[in-house]
Amino acid sequence: MHHHGTPITLNVLIYSIIPNLNSAEKLVFSTLESLIETATNPLDILKRTDQRQAFGLEIHRIRINLEHLLSRYRTELDAVLRSEGEYTGPVVEPDPQEADAIRSAVDIYIHVCAFQRGERPNPVPGHDSKLGKP
Repeated sequence: MHHHGTPITLNVLIYSIIPNLNSAEKLVFSTLESLIETATNPLDILKRTDQRQAFGLEIHRIRINLEHLLSRYRTELDAVLRSEGEYTGPVVEPDPQEADAIRSAVDIYIHVCAFQRGERPNPVPGHDSKLGKP
């Protein structure tokens, strides 16, 4: 299921959701690295380092579940990739953990886009409070 419960195809998963997650991941990590490098307060460094570690674990969880989902659709995935995106493939039927991973990937991308537009004070989803805590 997509972010709002809409079914998603294999094509959308591999050509939209996963690339968007990759872009968001790079931006969050580079932003956190910059904040760590320029921080002068040890507590700020610790907070950003903790955020980087928590975000890394969340990305890892998402990727493991997406890999599991893709492995179940290996034959169809090969067909979508061979068609260079012209074949949409089947609508995926994720298990609960895979569905949560898809929702999380979409949420991360939405959050990062809002951060880029200046609508969020923090690049890390779930860390918008002044203290950087969820």
